[in-house]
Amino acid sequence: MLINMHVPEFDINIIALLNDLDDRLRQLESRVSEVEMRSSAQVDDKLAMFLTVPDSIRKSLFAVSRLVSGTADEVSEITGRHRSIENKYLNELYRAGWLKRERKGKKIFYSLKKRVDFENDEFASAVKEFESKLDELLG
Repeated sequence: MLINMHVPEFDINIIALLNDLDDRLRQLESRVSEVEMRSSAQVDDKLAMFLTVPDSIRKSLFAVSRLVSGTADEVSEITGRHRSIENKYLNELYRAGWLKRERKGKKIFYSLKKRVDFENDEFASAVKEFESKLDELLG
């Protein structure tokens, strides 16, 4: 049995606004979950994963690959960019797990992670796979 209570107009407006806000929040939550599902898709293709590296940084990664092990100065000679820029990019690649670094005296040498140490390392194998596909295409 419903009791007829007089609800002031002000309270009805507040309830309507709260219901509207609740609906909007539900729609936003649904959209956010859709975006999260799309953006968190796993990349199984090593080549596709390698292509997620920005072009500027990828150029440094190729230079290190050619050198096998090199300093920011040596990488900058290959890329034609200033040493300080290469130092920044090489550190980004190191933090992202693409490179390893080793200090020898005052110099820091960067290299791709060794397959012996990282047998299942997707980063190192992605670089090698990408380089071999480029070699096939370019001859």
